[in-house]
Amino acid sequence: MRRFDRDSRKRAEANVAPLDPIALTLALWLGLVVGVTGLIRLSENAAANAGRMQAQSQRPAMMTVLRPTAFSPYGS
Repeated sequence: MRRFDRDSRKRAEANVAPLDPIALTLALWLGLVVGVTGLIRLSENAAANAGRMQAQSQRPAMMTVLRPTAFSPYGS
């Protein structure tokens, strides 16, 4: 029984196609671009939210209205 498992594993390893270096490079590049773009967008939203909260903290407490921006497109 164990012999059949080893033989089938060897055949499965022999049938594995090698990684395409171009596809791997493109996937890594795309992941890097998406990650950097996401970090830039997060930092812009954080700066806008900090400015908005600072402006609201100077108003009287009764006039402060918090608007949720987490699920709105482009944080507006």
